[in-house]
Amino acid sequence: MSDLSQAEAEKLIASVAIPPRPSAVAAVMEEQRSADPNLGRIAQLVAADVGLTAAMIKTINSPFYGLRQKVTDIQRAVSMLGLKNVVSLVTSLSLRNAVPTQGLDRFWDSAARNALIAAYLAKQLGGAAKEDAHLFGLFHDAGIPLMMRRFEDYKETLKLANNEATRAFTDVEDERHGTNHATVGSLLATSWQLPEHIRSAIARHHELGVFQSGLPAESLNLIAIAHLAEHIESSHSRLSSDAEWDKMGQAVLSHLMLDEAQLDELKGDAREMLEESGL
Repeated sequence: MSDLSQAEAEKLIASVAIPPRPSAVAAVMEEQRSADPNLGRIAQLVAADVGLTAAMIKTINSPFYGLRQKVTDIQRAVSMLGLKNVVSLVTSLSLRNAVPTQGLDRFWDSAARNALIAAYLAKQLGGAAKEDAHLFGLFHDAGIPLMMRRFEDYKETLKLANNEATRAFTDVEDERHGTNHATVGSLLATSWQLPEHIRSAIARHHELGVFQSGLPAESLNLIAIAHLAEHIESSHSRLSSDAEWDKMGQAVLSHLMLDEAQLDELKGDAREMLEESGL
């Protein structure tokens, strides 16, 4: 953070409104933790939310899952996805509704593409569950709209941070606001009771030396996969600069043990998947 005292910093962070965990997310997580999780009960919980049901059906019918026949029934969708997938998707799909979205459609569309690419990369490369990669792909920058709501000049901060060539993205935020979207995002993840390895990865995903930080491998793998997913998404959509890849790219490739030829192949396959998905 900046030169704020610990007490001032805590007061500032507390002023950033963290949306509570939606009831649907709480319900499916509670069912997941039960001694004998009931997929039928989870399907009923999802079915009670029409928007969530529609989003779940749309997701399972996407090219990523490669189903031969379309699924139209939420009970069947839940049965096919399995418990961990369902919890991850319910949490992910609830995020956009819970976090303020006015004027941020492009942000969430990009986040959806990042999450899909991250899940694909996890499936191809290993090192992280595809459900965790998808969840992290959506959540790791979820602090941005919360910061935008809290600070009137945050759009200017985003421009500066996106174009920063040497310092960490979060250093720019800390300098201007005394906190950053990674910290806020990790608080959101804690409030929503996401797993610790995802929360800690959110908190430190912009840290330039993170791959030498001693974080557990499951957190580092999520960070690396998410940066690679953002690089692929950026080159696909051409909607944002790629300064983060310039700063983190070599470390990401080293961590994932990828060379340039393998990177190009992953890019081509991921872009094809996005085009098939209409994203």
